[in-house]
This record gives sequence, C-alpha cells and structure tokens, in this order.
Amino acid sequence: MAKVSVIIPVYNIEKYLRECLNSVRRQTLEELEIICIDDGSTDSSGSILDDYAKKDRRIHVIHKINEGYGKAMNTGLKIATAPYVGIVESDDRIASNMYEFLVQRIEQEKADIVKADFYEFYNDEEGTYIEEYVRLLPSEALQGLYEKTFNIRENKDAFRSYLATWSGLYSRDFLLRANILYNETPGASYQDQGFWLQTMIKAQRIHFVNKAFYYYRIDNHNSSMYDKGKVFAVRNEYCYMRKILEDMGEAGDEYYSWLNYLKISSCLTSLSRVADPYKKSLAECIKKDIWEAAESEELDASLFYNGQRAELFSLIASPGAYSKGVMEKRKRQERLLGDYDKIILYGAGKIGRMVQCMLKEGRLNTKIKSFAVTETENNPPVLSGIPVKQIRELTKYREKALIIICVGKKYMSEIDMILEKNGFKNRMTYKELLNE
Repeated sequence: MAKVSVIIPVYNIEKYLRECLNSVRRQTLEELEIICIDDGSTDSSGSILDDYAKKDRRIHVIHKINEGYGKAMNTGLKIATAPYVGIVESDDRIASNMYEFLVQRIEQEKADIVKADFYEFYNDEEGTYIEEYVRLLPSEALQGLYEKTFNIRENKDAFRSYLATWSGLYSRDFLLRANILYNETPGASYQDQGFWLQTMIKAQRIHFVNKAFYYYRIDNHNSSMYDKGKVFAVRNEYCYMRKILEDMGEAGDEYYSWLNYLKISSCLTSLSRVADPYKKSLAECIKKDIWEAAESEELDASLFYNGQRAELFSLIASPGAYSKGVMEKRKRQERLLGDYDKIILYGAGKIGRMVQCMLKEGRLNTKIKSFAVTETENNPPVLSGIPVKQIRELTKYREKALIIICVGKKYMSEIDMILEKNGFKNRMTYKELLNE
C-alpha cells in the first residue's frame, strides 16, 4: 500500500526528466505511487516515461492532450490513492530521504500540510551543481514559525512564506474535504498560486520544517516563468484566487488585504519578465489594481516593506516612466553581460553578495561560476552555494569569463592590477554594472 502519491506533471522536458525520475525512484521510503501526467509532450518525454514505467511498477503514466498545468495536476490529484500527496516538477529533483522524513513529521504533528525549505540549483557546463539554500520564511522575524504547528488565522505573516507548492507533503483527506484543486485555465501560468492560497487558508494545521530536501532548478529557460508572452496570466490567476475568498463568504473577508499584497508583489516581479512592448500596459494595470484595492479598503500599506512602498509610489506617479526604467535596467544588464557565459565576482564580501542578489533578476545569476578572492584564508569555501576560489585557480577562464570587481574603492586599483597580471581582459567594476 502506497504511503505517498507523488504527482509529476510533464511537458516537453526530455533534457531533465530522467534526473527527476531517478531521484523519486531512489527514495528511502519505497511505498510510493508515482503518477506521471504527460500533458501532450511533443518531444521524447512520453517515451521516457513509458520506459521507466516498464522498469518500476510504482510508476503510472497518463498520456493526455495538452490542456495546461492546472488540468494535468488535477488529473493526478483525482487518481491519487495514498494518504499523502507530494508534488515534483519534472525539471527538479529531490533528496533521497525527503518523503521518509516528511511522512514521519506530518504524522507526528497530525498536520494537513508539512513544508520544508529547499535549494535553488543550476548546472555549469562542467556538470557541477551550484546550490543555494532557500528558506521558506526568509525574514528573521518569521523564524519562530519553524518547527511549530499553526494555522494562518493566528499567524498571517506566514503569507510571506515562499509560494512553493512542491517542497512539502499534503494530507489527501484534507485536500478532498476542502475540495482543493487547481485552476484549469488552458495555457495559463501561475496556477500553482491558487492551489497554494487554498491550502494555506483552509488548513487547520500547518507545519514548517527548517530542513531542505527539494532542489528547484533555475537554469531551465523553457520554464513557464520565463514565458514573456503570458503577460497577464498572473493577474488572471489572482481573479481566480479572489473568487476562492468570495466563495468562503465572511470567512474569507479577513484575507483580502493579504490577497492584494500578494497580487501586487507578484505583478511587480512579473513586470521585469514580460516582453518590453507589454511592460507599460502591465504597469498601468498594477496602478489600477492599487487604486481599486485602496478604494475598497482592501489595501494595507503596512504589509509592504519600505523598498516595496517606494517602488509602488514611483509606479503610481508614472507607470510609463517606471516601466521604462525597468526596461532600461534590464537592457543595460543584458548589454553588459549578454556576451558572456561565465561571470566571476571578485570579492566575497557584502558587495559581492549584493551583486549576486541583483543578478538573480532575470536569472543572470546562473552565469556565475565562482566568487574570486586573492587569498582564501578567512573566507568560506562556499558562499550562497557558489564556490569561493583564489583568482589564480580561475585563470583557465580568463579568455571567456567576465570579472565583476566587487570591492570598495580602496582596493579597486590593487584588484585591477592582479587581474591584469593574470591575463583577465574582460572586467568591470560593480559600479559600472550599477551605472553609478
């Protein structure tokens, strides 16, 4: 009898699919039902699934016409039979003990949901995994929610947790009782957000674990999160999420301000990803959403951090100027960095970390090969998942890599001389990248 039904939605992912399936098959908890939904793949994904099903009786493959992520996930949920449900995206992978640990925890806590931290990862051309630990609860103020069982009504700050549906485990009985399914809008994106909201507001017992088991790939540029054509999909999903609250009647009233916070934050993030011709239109829609939320008294400005409020004031003042600024910033980065497959950040201090975080916008951080230092003494071997190496260890990349000098003004000249001596021709300062 299966303990966990693992649902894997699959669409044209032949490059990464075997790695994903292998990680699920190698779980220390063997009592699995592995449900693979082939959503009309046109590459070899379907045949790969069939081959694996022949080797492992736990794998069940459903081939269907392409109807979108939400429909694929609902297909899997409706045929799942195990008491617990897990979700694995087909370009990701999981640690071998993930489900053994999470089953123990969900049963121990009698929880509806157990969620864990995760890793963001990518591969460089040499096959090395670069992995960064990501907390579900990024703020220090939220750390008290780890390792306790709570519900969202008593701890609404849990809405600030990462919108990850796949890093945990769900009670199937809970999903059935609460009638939780995905939005099935064909061709849409962001459909995991409506599922996430339903599970968070309808669960009586939620438990967050400060361990990581799930590896979330960030270098698959065919992922829907990079689809610049799906301009307003995020806003459409929030219309669906609003309907969820409306259907709850008075019980949903206390969540509208948080829904608007989540919607506006998600739209701001999407603004940097959509194609340039649509940026101004999306910015104008965000402004409209802000005013409508304010007029209906569903906007709580205190939920936004200071930096977010500053962004919103700028956008409200002029959606056109704001979207133009976003576009110019992105174009500048692409112009400076686009010709390089590898980036080395010289400096493993606060400035280097700041530049790494900045490059996460647009996932340009997947080009980072290493942090470089003059001497490794007093430096960690790894910083944010990225190796820290002496600059002389990296000379094999001097022809192809771009060096971004991430140190204060006092050390700029010294570092520049070291790079010149070691033959690194392609270099710039972090201030040049920031246009300062």
